[in-house]
Amino acid sequence: ALPARAAREPLWWPACRTLLGAAPGGLVPPGERWAHEVVVPEFEIDAQAVSWARFVEFAADGGYDDRRCWTDAGWAWAQAQGRRAPRYVERLLPDVVLQRQGRLQRAPLHQGAVHLTRHEAEAWCRWAGRRLPTEVEWELAAARGASRGFVWGDVLEWTAGRARRWPGCGPAPGMPQDSRPDDAAAPSATSRGVLRGAAGVGAARQRHTTARRFVALQTDLAFCGFRSCAL
Repeated sequence: ALPARAAREPLWWPACRTLLGAAPGGLVPPGERWAHEVVVPEFEIDAQAVSWARFVEFAADGGYDDRRCWTDAGWAWAQAQGRRAPRYVERLLPDVVLQRQGRLQRAPLHQGAVHLTRHEAEAWCRWAGRRLPTEVEWELAAARGASRGFVWGDVLEWTAGRARRWPGCGPAPGMPQDSRPDDAAAPSATSRGVLRGAAGVGAARQRHTTARRFVALQTDLAFCGFRSCAL
């Protein structure tokens, strides 16, 4: 079971310069190469992933039926799927009931919401008057924010933007450009988003702050959640 966490206040981060990406040394996936300096404006970011309690408010307020909350692609997806709740959710009100391995299970309201597409994450943000964090905001807070209460690793987290290689990173040696589904240099990469962090059920070796996963925006099979930033 994922941990249930008491609500925490968002964290404010001053403008700064930081390194984004992994430094050379050892086996580094192509999407994480290489560390480069980035200027980051000041920002406010949630201390932890959005909980079921916060997501339920969106659904209860008619978020799944409010066209204003959705991007064009997100609205088309939601209507085509007939979605009124995230995948595997049997009930959102008065409590959250998930389908787990053929049986129903209540999810604590202060547990991170999961099985969310990026479309749903963006819709919640529009409804709440917030936005998804950029990759550099997420990575900076994860790398330096533990002492200030920044918690990550419960769920994989959607970030803003689309899959792309970092500057100066060419194709992986000996690998055709579009042969890997997670290759941000592939021609189809612009249709994918980026998940950061790690899920509580993942392997320990995948739990590092520079890890990136490139997946379709409608992905919801994994333990995908999100956190938000102030506009």
